[in-house]
Amino acid sequence: MATKIWKKREIGRATIIIVNLKNAALQLCTCTWIEIMTGAGITLYLFYLQNYNLAALTVVVFAPLIGFHFVMNELAKEKDDCKQNNRLIGIRSKRQLVD
Repeated sequence: MATKIWKKREIGRATIIIVNLKNAALQLCTCTWIEIMTGAGITLYLFYLQNYNLAALTVVVFAPLIGFHFVMNELAKEKDDCKQNNRLIGIRSKRQLVD
């Protein structure tokens, strides 16, 4: 199950946002985010070079790959939710008979 990167707390009128840097760093190092940053970087660089055909080709190549990773991520979350909601826990106990 995915953990939240930040928590928002309100104390009186002040709003406090607590950021979990470890989870934020792990999110940015996932395969999907690396692909997004790579695709965006290549596309922006090609726009900078005014090579619009290759920039469009880059978007066409990276879009299905990134979409596939988002779909697989959502399917994995649904599986985790199903497992948590339908989980059965059995308790075994051994009784010793005392004479």
